[in-house]
Formats: sequence, structure tokens, C-alpha cells
Amino acid sequence: MHPKVTSMVRYMSLWDQGGFLGGPTLAADMNLVVQLSMGVALLAGMMLARGKHYRAHAICQGSVMVLNLVMIALIMLPSFRDNVLPELPGRLLRPYYFVPTFHAALGGVAQVMGIYIVLRAGTNWLPQALRFRNYKLWMRTELTLWWVVIIIGIATYVVWS
Repeated sequence: MHPKVTSMVRYMSLWDQGGFLGGPTLAADMNLVVQLSMGVALLAGMMLARGKHYRAHAICQGSVMVLNLVMIALIMLPSFRDNVLPELPGRLLRPYYFVPTFHAALGGVAQVMGIYIVLRAGTNWLPQALRFRNYKLWMRTELTLWWVVIIIGIATYVVWS
């Protein structure tokens, strides 16, 4: 086996070992820490907007959206695909499968809504008919939804531990 492949296999197997918070894997622990940090960053971004620091607010919120896409692609989607999807719909009523499925569905809505808000607030790419005017309502709804998803993500972490 090529040395780089061997190194990657060793790295991935360490990634799957028990986490430092007692979770099922190091990846789950890292994801939990990053998700909580992003939630705090979104709250900080809200404070930036309240202080009329709109450019800093946009950078903060947009960065969280992009980082979350990375976390979804690298950790959450593969974990859902490997651990939950093969058992659906047969075991959906079991907490081990229901909680992450609910988290994924609501989290998907939150991510798409966040991308939509970033596109609306930061670009002129959307057609006029798709542009909202009530920024506060949309952003507050998104922030609330995001924290609900974080709480369900914590529930997923607990159910899987």
C-alpha cells in the first residue's frame, strides 16, 4: 500500500476512535464543539448587526454557513449515510434513528434557509420576486431555527453515546 494511503487509513481510524468528550467518535466530539462554536458565532453576529456593524455581521454569518457546509459534507452526511439511512424507514421510531433523521431534516431546512438569506442579503443574484424585505424577521427566524437544530444535534450526540 502506498505510504500516503497508509497514513490516511491510520488518520481515519483515529478519527473513528472514542472521543475526548466521551462520545462515540472523535469526529462526533469535534463536530459537537464546532457546532456549538458556530452557534455562539451566530449570536455574536447578531450582536454585530444590533451594533450596526453590518459588514462584520455579514462576514460572520456567511462564514458560519460555509463552515457548516464543510461539517455536513465531512462528518454529518457520511455518518447519517452509514449509520441511519440503511435502517430507514423500518427503524425510524427508535430514538437512535429518529433523532438524527429529525436533526438532518430540520438542519437541512436551516442550512438552505441560511444560504438563501446570505444570497439575498449579500448579492443581487436572486430575482426581484424572491427578495424579502423584512431582514429582521428572516434572520431571527433562522437564528432560532439554528439553535433548535443545535439542541437536536446535542440530543443525537447523547442518543449515539
